[in-house]
Amino acid sequence: MRGALWITFLFATAVIVALFASSNGGHITIYFPPYRLDTSLNLFIASVLGIFIVSLLAWRTFAAVLDLPKQAAAYRREQRETRSIGFLSEAIEDIFAGRFSKALKSAEAATVNSALAETAALLAARSAHRMNQFDVRDQWLLKIQSPEKRQAKLVATADMQMDAHDAEGALATIEQLQKGGARQLLVQRIALKANQQLKNWSEVLKLTHSLSKREALHPVVAQKYIQEAIAKLVQEKSTDHEALLRIWKTLPKESRKAPKIALVMAQGLLSVSQYDIARGLVEESLDAQWDEALIDIYPKCVTPGTSNLSLAQKLESWMIKYPGEPALSLALARICLSQQLWGKAKSSLVGVIRDPKTKPPMKAAAHMAMAQLHESLNESTEAAGEYQLAAKIYSKIVINR
Repeated sequence: MRGALWITFLFATAVIVALFASSNGGHITIYFPPYRLDTSLNLFIASVLGIFIVSLLAWRTFAAVLDLPKQAAAYRREQRETRSIGFLSEAIEDIFAGRFSKALKSAEAATVNSALAETAALLAARSAHRMNQFDVRDQWLLKIQSPEKRQAKLVATADMQMDAHDAEGALATIEQLQKGGARQLLVQRIALKANQQLKNWSEVLKLTHSLSKREALHPVVAQKYIQEAIAKLVQEKSTDHEALLRIWKTLPKESRKAPKIALVMAQGLLSVSQYDIARGLVEESLDAQWDEALIDIYPKCVTPGTSNLSLAQKLESWMIKYPGEPALSLALARICLSQQLWGKAKSSLVGVIRDPKTKPPMKAAAHMAMAQLHESLNESTEAAGEYQLAAKIYSKIVINR
């Protein structure tokens, strides 16, 4: 479109000039005493324009010749920058391909371009780290000084320190980042690994919750980390029930109901005689979903010397919710034994023993409970028989392992 407009403009100009020249009969006289030059006005105008155009072209040519050294230098600089970009691209590709020695050379070559020098230094440091050349890595990191690259430098440093199992160094670097307000997911993941290595379980719990909220951890992985952290904290605070309760209160509701987490917390609370609280935790989790391990410790969740009948009622309600689970019958039998409800205990244990779904360890536990029942009734012969049956099952379990 622009070409067509220019052609139209040139044709219009030619027509205007032709019309002006054909109708212009003027002439001009130039005196050079003692000389005189007579010429037409059209020729004079054409000559002046011609001289102007030739002079302009000559000046531009002369200026271009004088500017050749600068142009040559700019061209060489542009070529170096182009090659540097190529080297930088090669370094990135080589790092992903695992060619770290080649990546280090490419990154070093890319530092010729001052605009890319610090980015290339980051890649060189990463390559040196992968080759376990930590001194070389640190030398490259020292070359990164600009404020714009500070965050990238610190994140890369923390990641490499954690990769080299320098958890304390990684946390120190992360502290510098957090002073600047950095809260990236990668930084939190690095901090999580560092705190796990240093066994800072409170921080592990906090970081796992934060990453879970941002959907940066798979729910299964998050639950595993929470369970591990709580287990360690319960072990550390095994004599401080208030500390255990504070840990529990910091957990999100969905984590509280997770059976494995509830089991760890309940065991910790039972160890410090917090029976009612442990019972509440177990019931909250079992109301949400079935778990055999929680049922197994449920009969223990009662203060010594008090009635277990409310636990028995709760178990009967779960039997309706989770029908056909022998673990419920075994737990009910244990509660009935503690309350000396011999008939109910015996019928429940017989049901567990005869149930084809009952696993061998549970069946052996049922025989042991039945033996205790017979001992309580002074039936030593029957008790001995139950002990023998339990021993036989346990021996088979050991052999199969």
